[in-house]
Amino acid sequence: MDDVEAPAARVRANLLLGILGVICVVAVGVSFWPNDSVRTAATTTSQPLPPKPATIDGWTPYWVLERVLQQPDSGISRFDDLREVSPFWFSVSGFDAIEQDTFTPDDLAATYFSQLRDAGVAIVPSLLDRMDAGQMATILSDPVVRSAHVAAIREFADQFDVDGIDIDYEQFAFADDPATWSTTRPNWVKFIRELSTVLHSDGRTLSVSIPAVYDERVTGDPGYWVYDHGAIAQHVDALRIMAYDYSVAEPGPIAPLEWVEQVSDGVLLAVPSEFHDRIVLGIGSYGYNWPTAVSGECPIDAPGRTGINPGTLDDLILRRNIAPVADAVTGEWAATYQLTVNDGVTQCVQTRQLHWIDADGVALRVEMARRAGIHGVALWALGYEDDDVWNALVSSATRDLVP
Repeated sequence: MDDVEAPAARVRANLLLGILGVICVVAVGVSFWPNDSVRTAATTTSQPLPPKPATIDGWTPYWVLERVLQQPDSGISRFDDLREVSPFWFSVSGFDAIEQDTFTPDDLAATYFSQLRDAGVAIVPSLLDRMDAGQMATILSDPVVRSAHVAAIREFADQFDVDGIDIDYEQFAFADDPATWSTTRPNWVKFIRELSTVLHSDGRTLSVSIPAVYDERVTGDPGYWVYDHGAIAQHVDALRIMAYDYSVAEPGPIAPLEWVEQVSDGVLLAVPSEFHDRIVLGIGSYGYNWPTAVSGECPIDAPGRTGINPGTLDDLILRRNIAPVADAVTGEWAATYQLTVNDGVTQCVQTRQLHWIDADGVALRVEMARRAGIHGVALWALGYEDDDVWNALVSSATRDLVP
């Protein structure tokens, strides 16, 4: 490990210097105020107000439950710093059907719910659209069926006695034909308004987790406008913007800094200023490991793209003798290595490429959000982080920042 850690430490120091430069550029380059009251205060006092602290939320997928529950330093001790947690193992399979993922360990899920309640952390389960392309759009297009879907969500919330619901319907963006968006968009807004009314009447909250909308004045790309970020903001308690997964199919950064800034600018422009305090920036604490080249004949079970996270990365670096390289422009780390795959019959050598966000990268993105006027962050995912990441997250969300 010494041979790996020493160069990594030197590179980390260089990255920090680069990051400080980026922070300065970002701070100077922000040309908007988060709301009218801040603008008025700045005008009368001639002194900009310091960025507000950020609340911390997070998603917990079922596949990390064992790690979260068996390692107190990675789970239970985090609860004091969390506002709300979204269990990530429920899916919509029909207008009146919400199912738990079949791989979810029931005993661990029940224990996790109990610990969250005991700690006073709000439980806001995420509901994922797992139906085929176009099916959710069809449900929302019919007022009667849409109302039945709202009733099913209400019944689910009652059944599990949760504090709120997080709607994570990504099929509109990633499976449906964009030609359908103009039809889906108003029906989506009606759905969010109707669901909000029902949940709020029961004393529950409503969050939505959605892809980004961009500043088209800069890029010419309005992003995933089907979600009508500005119109739904008045009906939700949290508008979670997923500022990660920039590169998935092909190797590349997870959430490059320039893109994160663009995402933040875009949603602040799309959402009326009186609802800016409802925006939550989703921040990744993970990475991917892609095969980029192959020599020889690989077995059929040779690994493809896999996920990596701070909780497992040190072991991978040690086993594969990987030398990480920092990128101050993206605010991430990258590495390449060779992997021999042999099943006793065929053998190949894969060249694999990694990109990931470490503790410093998480802290930087939180500070960027706060300086932009976004006062909430959500981590993808709870259970991925190690102590360094968690401490950096909490410190960057709560410590005083110079205006």
